[in-house]
Amino acid sequence: MKAKSRPIHALFVSALMLSPAALLAQVKPADTTKPAEPILVLEKFVTDGNVNDPLGVMPTTPNGSAFGFDKTILDTPRSVSVISADVIDKMSLSAVEDLVRVVPGVFTVTRFGIQGAIDVRNVPADTYFRGMKRINLQGHGRSVLAAMDQIEVVKGPPSPIYGMGKIGGYTNMVPKAGRAKTGAYLTENEGTMQLTLGSYNKFEATFGYGGPLSVAGKKGGFYVYGLVEDSDAFVQDVGVTQKIMQAAVSLDDAVGKMRLESGFSYQLGGTAGGFPGRITQDWIDNGTVITGVPLKNLDANGNGSVGYYELYRGSPVRGNLSGNNAPLSQRFNWPRDPNGNYYALGSFPTVAGIPRTMYDYLVANPAADPTGLLRAQGVGSPLPTSAQLPIGFVLDPRTVGTATVDYSRASAYERDLEAEFIVGYIDLIYDRDPDFGFKNQLFFDSQDQYKVSNTPSGGKQDVYVIENKFTMTKRFTRLPDWVEVNSLVSANVRGTRSTGYRWGGDFGGGYRVDATLPVAVYDNFTHAFENNDINNDGAPWTSRYRTLYTEVGGGVLLDIDLFSKLNVMVGGRIDGSEAENLNVASFNANTGTSANPGRMNTADEYAKGWDRGGSWSASLSYKGIPKVVPYATIGRSSLTLESNNNSLDNAVINAGHIGEGEILEAGIKTSLLKNTVFVTVAAFEQTRTDVSPNSDSSIISAEVSSTKTRGTEMEIKWVPNKAFSASAYALVQRTTYEPITAGTIWLNASWLGFKDVVDPATGQIIYYADAFGYGGKLNLVVPQEVAVQYDVKQGVPENQFGLNTIYTHASGFGFTLSGNYFASTYSGRFKLLKLPPTRTVNVGLFYRLGDWRAKVDVFNVTDDVSFRARSGGNGSETLLTVNPERRYQFTISRAF
Repeated sequence: MKAKSRPIHALFVSALMLSPAALLAQVKPADTTKPAEPILVLEKFVTDGNVNDPLGVMPTTPNGSAFGFDKTILDTPRSVSVISADVIDKMSLSAVEDLVRVVPGVFTVTRFGIQGAIDVRNVPADTYFRGMKRINLQGHGRSVLAAMDQIEVVKGPPSPIYGMGKIGGYTNMVPKAGRAKTGAYLTENEGTMQLTLGSYNKFEATFGYGGPLSVAGKKGGFYVYGLVEDSDAFVQDVGVTQKIMQAAVSLDDAVGKMRLESGFSYQLGGTAGGFPGRITQDWIDNGTVITGVPLKNLDANGNGSVGYYELYRGSPVRGNLSGNNAPLSQRFNWPRDPNGNYYALGSFPTVAGIPRTMYDYLVANPAADPTGLLRAQGVGSPLPTSAQLPIGFVLDPRTVGTATVDYSRASAYERDLEAEFIVGYIDLIYDRDPDFGFKNQLFFDSQDQYKVSNTPSGGKQDVYVIENKFTMTKRFTRLPDWVEVNSLVSANVRGTRSTGYRWGGDFGGGYRVDATLPVAVYDNFTHAFENNDINNDGAPWTSRYRTLYTEVGGGVLLDIDLFSKLNVMVGGRIDGSEAENLNVASFNANTGTSANPGRMNTADEYAKGWDRGGSWSASLSYKGIPKVVPYATIGRSSLTLESNNNSLDNAVINAGHIGEGEILEAGIKTSLLKNTVFVTVAAFEQTRTDVSPNSDSSIISAEVSSTKTRGTEMEIKWVPNKAFSASAYALVQRTTYEPITAGTIWLNASWLGFKDVVDPATGQIIYYADAFGYGGKLNLVVPQEVAVQYDVKQGVPENQFGLNTIYTHASGFGFTLSGNYFASTYSGRFKLLKLPPTRTVNVGLFYRLGDWRAKVDVFNVTDDVSFRARSGGNGSETLLTVNPERRYQFTISRAF
């Protein structure tokens, strides 16, 4: 399953790993007997007004994440949230889903239960690593927040300095290994060890070690960090395994007067995912699930796995195979009333009877219908466009019933998954002159990942990117007293290579599985990873691709202060990109007939093209009122229309693979009560501006999102003294589709008009309508005039609130208290399943004694049952996950 050796990959990674190692090999202890200069002990920043902020809660330190200039958050004309290492630790932030507890606008829907990337303001966002853009983190591995020293969330498209980026914004992750640059100020090596145990057999061990180093008489620092996790999860039979290793060095005057910062991060994850199935409103509200196994056993040879030919011949279709007429996937048209108007969704007319294929099967096998009530219904039910529902869709009447849901049991599992992530960097920085500086950043990022899912689906992805970025700042000094100008120029070149292959079609997405029973042959489809010989009960590879694209760009940004009261930031950028994609001729599973299914495509499909785009931004801030800064920002940003697997579709390349996003934001920031309170309020509108209803569907559906989001957010931070801190946020937002497009949605059978079968003698339901479709996927075509009625994106609560407090007593005892409220939403765009509000309370107690520290956390104290949508967009009505129940965590650590 592993890819073959890649020379460029291996060479670059080796260089990155050797650069810190080579320096460490030459390390000699720093001379601590008689320092040549005063030793500076790093402490937490103390704000104006002598407010001690030991946890770094207040955003008062200069930060360059938003625009590239080192400005405090108060002076930055953009909504930015910064989370320090101490807050990450005290609040026990570990995974992506934890970040929304403390940061507004980062509620992230789930990808098969795994969250890699972070959404911002209800649309996909980028992830940065020390200011360099990473590959899309699709969700084959977890983003481990506990391995970060600082997290910076910037809302909206990036500044012209950073290059092309997504509409939502970006999250900049600063790894713990980044502490190497502070090691030079320490007098001796320091370290920490930590062990975390908890619910679901939680086991996580971490260590960190760093300090000063000296190479050829030059001062520097180093830091290494490691994490190992081997845990279960709330969802049964789903493991969480992680191995992370980070190392970094920082060396002053490494090349002339330039500082070297170099390091790497390695992560190997085996975290699987899982989705529940057979979700109805009764499943959500009352915990009731429809049981039953498929009527037809598709495993004809009884070897325990359903091969390609067994699937296509065991559940035959009528007519020719296609993507809309497959053994376990059928398409339905939206019905009209007698006046020719479309029926309202959820009010389709019911059609009595059972599908023809089911009727024929029961006539031939009457034991499967012991009461005869199913056959007595006669032939009927709604018909797909093929005019026949294959036998693989229906459940066995002898097994159909209801049961109480165990929310920790999933129906669709990834039975094998592994993801390897390697990040490396070599930076040369000159920042000694306050009026002039520059840095060159060489960056490498790779993902090598695969998964095998029971649905069945999955495949292999191998992606890497190499980028070099040069940035220079210059402050103009020979100017009148009433004007100050700082400038920033940046240029970069970035190359991305993405290859992959896959098999599968998510046949039923796990709805075939009765989660109340042990896993059976009904749930086990052969995957091409295990056997790709279709003539020997295997499954074929149905997709192979290779995408290559290069991005080159440059920009300039000016930071202008007028009369010490007015600040103007204005800049622009031009980007160009050449892209090519090759779809290798693969097996077409959905062609031919059921008797003779599939054939190899005879020709590759290739596209190559060049595109360019411009970005610009302008911001205005007024600082005439002490500690109160109103601001406004407008900007447009170019963005690459890549998919979430870092590939580009041929249609996208042919039409132009650079899109455009826009942000309009206005707000006010203030620091009150001698700088003990920080308040920021922002109103925003973010949208994609390069698409129209006539755009190719692949362009509209690119991961950058064809939506418009409008909202208002408020964030408050309060640090009255060094013992106590509190923060709170409120967010109100709405996202609409622009343009509004039609498509298909996956529905339960009852929504399509299938009818319950009732025993006339007792009035009891003996066969639920949804059981007619749980064996596969029932897809409904949405007409355009219906689609326009559903223009609001669902899945992410429109109203979100959070509150967090931390208290530390002088004795070493302390506590944390946090809570969130997320308003009710729907699982998908067409509002068929309503999710209740989420109310979560978390508490923690901790104690420090010397070098030892112990902490106990209780998450979801009230044991609130809540749900999270899969995406909230098209085709996601029946997909969601259940948030974990009340759980406990114990952490003990020692510094040395």
